[in-house]
Amino acid sequence: MFKIFFDVVKKVILSVLLLYTYNVIVFPISVTIPINIFTILFVTILGFPGMIGLCLFSLFII
Repeated sequence: MFKIFFDVVKKVILSVLLLYTYNVIVFPISVTIPINIFTILFVTILGFPGMIGLCLFSLFII
């Protein structure tokens, strides 16, 4: 039970750090992704492909 809880918490923290790192890197070209509960859950569930999807969405749609 605790192992599952800690795995989920670890994935959420990793997702927040991944989004923050992406935003720091691409800030000069103004293609940032907002860090909110929806983007964090999206990256937590889908992982790195979800992050790539958000990047492409922010590039082509916005």
